[in-house]
Amino acid sequence: MATTTDTFFTDSQRQFFSESQKKLAEIWDESQKQLSESQKKLVYTWIDNLPSGIIQVNISDTLQKALNFQRELVNSVLQTQQVAMQLTIETQKQFWENYFQITRKTAQEAPNTATNNW
Repeated sequence: MATTTDTFFTDSQRQFFSESQKKLAEIWDESQKQLSESQKKLVYTWIDNLPSGIIQVNISDTLQKALNFQRELVNSVLQTQQVAMQLTIETQKQFWENYFQITRKTAQEAPNTATNNW
């Protein structure tokens, strides 16, 4: 499990989370980590491509690196969104299944108060 220093939520906060909330927190932590890594890559790529002394910029190479970075970032975001949406759908399915089970159980346990006085 990740330490408190590299996560958004503390362990004391996580202890009150349901399983689905814990999964969402893990996804959130991972997306924040990926965002941080992407920002670092952007800065390092920018620094690596700064001219040193004489202006020697290879536009094709710089463009290729920028496109690769953008593709990696977009794929990472899409993957995170996909996992988050799947988890959201599963959470909704669980909510509705629990709702119907509780309602059905309540209806079966309720006394039959309707009488026919015909």
